[in-house]
Amino acid sequence: MPIVNVDAKSLEWCTYLYLSQDKNGIEEWHNVVNDPSKFDIHLDNQTKFNLPSRLIAKVFLFRWIYRGPAFAYCHDPDFAAVSNKQQYWQDVIDQYYSKYHGLYKTHMKYLQEVNATGRLRSPLGRQYQFKKNKRGEFSEYEVTNYPNQGLGADVMAVARVSLAARFSKYKLRSLLISTIHDSLTSDSPPDEVEVVKEIMVDVFKDLPKNIERAFGIEWNLPMCGEVTVGPNMKDLED
Repeated sequence: MPIVNVDAKSLEWCTYLYLSQDKNGIEEWHNVVNDPSKFDIHLDNQTKFNLPSRLIAKVFLFRWIYRGPAFAYCHDPDFAAVSNKQQYWQDVIDQYYSKYHGLYKTHMKYLQEVNATGRLRSPLGRQYQFKKNKRGEFSEYEVTNYPNQGLGADVMAVARVSLAARFSKYKLRSLLISTIHDSLTSDSPPDEVEVVKEIMVDVFKDLPKNIERAFGIEWNLPMCGEVTVGPNMKDLED
């Protein structure tokens, strides 16, 4: 039977925008979801920060949100080909923080809280106790990673329950067979593929209100699912 897969579009960026409530990022996100043909975050950042490609801008963003240090880019061949100067990448980091200042404030808040208490609690109640490394310090990567990954897991749990409930409601033979990070995968009979695709898109459109219903928090960001179909996970297509 065909495989139908849905990926949460830029889940880690979306959840960090929720955590930080960064005004610039949220405005951009609404533009992306409402009309992706008219606005591309990574192309915009490539232009604004004079980066050589959209891919570099995209990879940089998803390292930056977890406090990727400037020196690390100098030792990555793809980034070192752009510049092997640490100051160059520190300047790019500072420019991203200038644009998305809400994320800077959120990073500083998390780091201060962990340095004071050794722990963090996510908006949905997940709590994590951090351990110091061999240098007697808390890992900035772990501190900025945990709240976002934990929130993303909770968001996907709501999506998973909602999708399974709709399969049951419409008495489909399709089965939810896998959930990996930001994706949900079903095994669907050929005659149900188009229906499942529509359901998957609707599940993500309805996620904000379902998150509010499940956890009692206001979710002020639209969500978007990107659906692909294929005979197996290797050969999925739009």
